[in-house]
Amino acid sequence: MQKRNYPNFIIIGAMKAATTSLYTYLRQHPEIFMSTIKEPMFFNRLKEKSKGSVENEKKLFNKYLKLFEKVKNETAIGEASPAYIYNEDCAKLIKSYLPKVKIIVVLRQPAERAYSNYLHALRAGKEPLTNFEKALSEESKRMRENWGPLFYYKDKGYYYKQLKRYYDVFPEESIKVLLFDDILNKPQSILIEVFKFLKLSDSVAIDVNKKSNVSGLPKGILGWIATLIRKYNITKNIEFSRYFPELVIKWIVKKIYKKPDPIKKELIKKLTNKYYKEDILKLEKLIGRSLSHWI
Repeated sequence: MQKRNYPNFIIIGAMKAATTSLYTYLRQHPEIFMSTIKEPMFFNRLKEKSKGSVENEKKLFNKYLKLFEKVKNETAIGEASPAYIYNEDCAKLIKSYLPKVKIIVVLRQPAERAYSNYLHALRAGKEPLTNFEKALSEESKRMRENWGPLFYYKDKGYYYKQLKRYYDVFPEESIKVLLFDDILNKPQSILIEVFKFLKLSDSVAIDVNKKSNVSGLPKGILGWIATLIRKYNITKNIEFSRYFPELVIKWIVKKIYKKPDPIKKELIKKLTNKYYKEDILKLEKLIGRSLSHWI
């Protein structure tokens, strides 16, 4: 039996698939406690940090539980670490440490997700290529050269093989799959589904107007300023804030970034047919839901 302050649900899913928005919405429910750190990413770092020691693993897990030590009367205790879906070890580790935990999965059309991931890396000043398709063509080489998962735009879209790891160790009734478009277009209905899944009151009013973690691109010649802001984390730099109030910094960031061009439908279709169609068909059977609109 899990102890009271153990997390009993975890949000996983594709990067750039509205997991931050879902986290923001769930925090508003009085029966839900969400970790103050939105993405602890504990389980995908556990093997590396413990260095193979069972004793170290236990110590690290106890440290992880401190994220939930302020739980009061909340009955649903959770965290959101999208990266858990991609890491090969996470499903079994989570099952080992939290055997009764429920898994909420958020997925996004894989080609659209890849493009949004690319924009995120570009905005952060980490992606050197300004052509999305060129970046995709370089992915295999980057993986061989051990670039970080941030740059695995294409590979992170193979959801079947990622999610299958969870269905192999968790009962189907403990897994709830949500789609990015549904969270975007009908958030209130999706939240009712989630509340019922977590066995909570579904009559709570939730503010869903604020969009979180939206990608943008640097505007024109101000791009180099944007890169500096991201590189040196200026928006949270104490020295910088002595001279520029937080509202001024936010205004600068808002002026620097523009809304990026959406990915063209023709390109979505091309990439989907080339890379993802077979995986999507397998995923449909796994989750018992039609994804024909993705194809």
